[in-house]
This record gives sequence, C-alpha cells and structure tokens, in this order.
Amino acid sequence: MPTTDAAESTAAARVVEATAGHTATKLPAASLRRSLLRSLAVPLLLALFAGSVFGYRAAERVVSTAYDQSLLNLANGIANRARIENGEITIGLAAETEALLRTDTVDHIYFRVRDDSGRMVAGDADLPPPEVPLGSVAAALTEIPPADTQGHGSRPKAAPQRVSFFDDHFRGEAIRGVRFHPVVDNHGLYVTVAETLGKRRGAIRELLLGFGLGVLLVLAAVAAVVRHGVTSGLASLSRLEEELAERTGEDLAPINLSHVPLEVREVVRALNALLMRLREASAAQRKFLQDAAHQLRTPLAGLQVQIELLHDEQTDQTVSSTLRRSVKRVTRLANQLLALARAETGQHLLANASTVDLSQLIDEMLEEWLCMADERKIDFGIQRDVSTITGDPTLLRELIANLVDNALKYTPHGGQVTLRCARVGQAVEIEVSDNGPGIPEDQRERVFERFHRLPEATASGSGLGLPIAREIVAGYHGSITIGSCTDGKGTCVQVRLPAMPAPASTRNATRRHSTDS
Repeated sequence: MPTTDAAESTAAARVVEATAGHTATKLPAASLRRSLLRSLAVPLLLALFAGSVFGYRAAERVVSTAYDQSLLNLANGIANRARIENGEITIGLAAETEALLRTDTVDHIYFRVRDDSGRMVAGDADLPPPEVPLGSVAAALTEIPPADTQGHGSRPKAAPQRVSFFDDHFRGEAIRGVRFHPVVDNHGLYVTVAETLGKRRGAIRELLLGFGLGVLLVLAAVAAVVRHGVTSGLASLSRLEEELAERTGEDLAPINLSHVPLEVREVVRALNALLMRLREASAAQRKFLQDAAHQLRTPLAGLQVQIELLHDEQTDQTVSSTLRRSVKRVTRLANQLLALARAETGQHLLANASTVDLSQLIDEMLEEWLCMADERKIDFGIQRDVSTITGDPTLLRELIANLVDNALKYTPHGGQVTLRCARVGQAVEIEVSDNGPGIPEDQRERVFERFHRLPEATASGSGLGLPIAREIVAGYHGSITIGSCTDGKGTCVQVRLPAMPAPASTRNATRRHSTDS
C-alpha cells in the first residue's frame, strides 16, 4: 500500500540517518578523489622506482662497456709494440710515448707487461693482479681476434688472445682493468692496463641526472594529467550534488541520467526509484488526508446540527438517537484511522509481540456481534478452534472485527453470516462468509483501497475496514483473499496467518445464533 511504503521509507530514512550519524562519529568520510589519486600514485611510484633501478643499471652497463673497450684498445696498442730481440720480448715505448699513454685529465692510467716466465718487461711492477699460469685463468678469459701486425716485418701475426676484465684497488684508489695474454712468435706475454674510475662515475652521474630530470618531468606531467582527469571525471558528480542541493523537499522528480557517468548510473537509477516511491507515498498521504477530512466532515456537520437542535431544546427521542449514531460513527471512524496508523507500523509492534489465542479474542467480541445480528435478524454462526499466533492483540482484534462488521452490515435482513477460525497446517485460517449481494470480481481488488465503496452499497461506512485488514495481514506476512461462497453467491473473505506450534490439547467450539424474522 502507498502509505505503508511511506512509513517504511520514513523509518528507513531515520535508520539510515541514525546509522550515518553514528558511523560518522567513528569513521572519517572517505574522499573518492583521494582514493583515486592514491590508487594511481602507488603504481606510478613503483614504476618510478623500478625505472630508476633499471635506468641506473643500464647507464652503468653502457658506460662500463664503452670505457672497457677503450681500455682494451689501449692494451692492444701496447701489445702491438712487442718485439722479439735475442729471444726475449721487448716493448718499444719511448719516454714521450709512455707519457702520452699515461696522460688523462681525470683518471690515472697504469699498465704492466710481463713475459711467461714472470720477467718484468715494462710498466708498473706492483699493478694488480699478479700473473698466474694461463691454464688456471683460461676459464675466465675471453678469446678475441689477433692484433694486426702490418708494418712490423720482424713480428709475425699474433695468435688468438684471451681477455678478462677486473676490479681492484691500487695505491688507495678503486681501479678497473683489463688483462690479456697475446702470443708473439711463440712467446707469450701478459699485458695489463688499468685506470681509476673518475670518468666512469662522472658519466654515470650525468646519465642519471639527465634520466632523473626526464623521469621527474614525465612524472609531473602524469600527475597533472591524472589530477586534472580525476577532477574532470568527478565534475559530473559535483554537478549532481549541486542539482540535488538546489532541490526543495517537494521536488521529487527523477534525475536525468544522460549526464550521469556509467559507473554511478545504477546508483542514480536506484535513487530515482526511491524518489518515485516517495512521490507516490506523498501523493497517497495527501489523498488520504483529503479523504479523511471529507469523511469526517459529514458526521461532524451532523453533530453540529444535532447540537444546535439540542440547544433549541428540541430534545425528542429522534434527535437523541440521531446524535448517538453520529457520535458512534465519528468514534468508529476515528478508531479505524488509529487502527490504520497502527497497522502501518505493525512491524514495530511485532517486535514486542505476545502469544495470542484468537478463539479468546472472538469470545470477547461475541456479545457485540450477537447484538448486531439480533438487530438485523441475521443468522450468525461461529466455529473456532484454539489457534495461537504471535502478534499484537489489538491489531488482531481489529482485523477480525472489521471482517465480521462488514459481513453483518452488508448482509440483508434475515441473511446468514459465518465466522470460522481454525488451524490448517502451519497457518491459522480466519474465514468470514455471508449470503449477501457479494462483491463483483472486477471490484475485489479495489475494495482494498482506502475509502473506496461499491456504487450499489446501501449501508453507511467509511471504506476503511478492508484496507485496515490488508495492512494488518501484510504486517504478519500473511494473505487475504476475497471470493464467493461454495454456492457461488455471497462473499467469503479468507485470511491466512503464520501459526505457532500446536498445543498439546485443542478445543473445538461451534455455535450458531439464529433470530427469527
């Protein structure tokens, strides 16, 4: 029912507000922009760190390869100076040539040449590492092509050479060197050339500085693009926030989805559905108030007239009787409106529900029903079993009373009304049947609408009895249906409610009250 939706929506909104307020005192509000930036910053920083490590290693490898090749060329130049004189190896290096060989604006250059017997031929005798027999270092050496000996007629072409690079310390400084073993005219010699690391370190610093500046520029550009992209991407949410903030409490129109991002479109669609339900509930509430005011206006106007007549001392029995009926009608309508309000919040009443025996409730109202049946000469019968249910006795009493009152009111004089309450399986069935004019099939759903009455109805009423019954049944998660009796005539209203476990003993009671016309 619409008003039920409104009550549920209001209650849900209060729960959400209370929960949100309670949560807000414990947890800070999360920012979507910060979450996105944080999720993007972590992989960017990891990529920057990995790129720095790989960049440093790549720069070191490139610089080391270039300067190692320079050392090897220098060692080859020295080896090309080797000569065989009187069966011994000599290096033809003049003082000026050696000075030129050692000249460097940044690093110190050292070299040493020994023959296979260990005799010092030229250079720095204490330069590491010491020579070892060729066989013990063969695994660590790399074979390179022989050096070209054009222009040196006394020296045949050299045999293949094996080269190895090393890192060490010499005279208090770190050095990088190359060592290889060429063979000249069947005479082997060890050529070692080394230099300090000043140029290498400077070149690596310059490469890393350039690489680092480039990475920082790219990182700054990426950060700017990401920040701008996240901000622009969330701009639609900001517009949505502004649109909702500018609305009044009466504006429950759905939000236009054409400007909503796909990622939050389902959320906005659910919000539109909620706004639609709230709009329907608000309209139903307004209609309910209008109908209630209209229904109260007639009996109140009648009361006003009767009071004026009493004021004029026209206090005969007719006026008194009419006044009592008007007061009774207003009281009944007020009670029905109160019952409807209680039924709409039935889920809260069920939280503190108790065990109710429906047969006892029927017995408590039986005398009033018998009086009504006597007035209309109606044959009223009841069949009740011990049927226990967990619920609110006031709502259950109102449920049964509305069904029986409707049947007694609309059944013609001399008719029959039967109330049956019994346990059937895991449910309790309440059935009220009569042999009155019945309800057409096309009207059986509409009679559950508030203040709706059949066009041919002659008895007075407010049109709230069946709507209240449906609200109460819905609160108990039961069902209510309207049909015809077994002979196809009259009306049969059947209610099914979840039952409690059956007691050890039950009692059946059948009673029929008949009044002759």
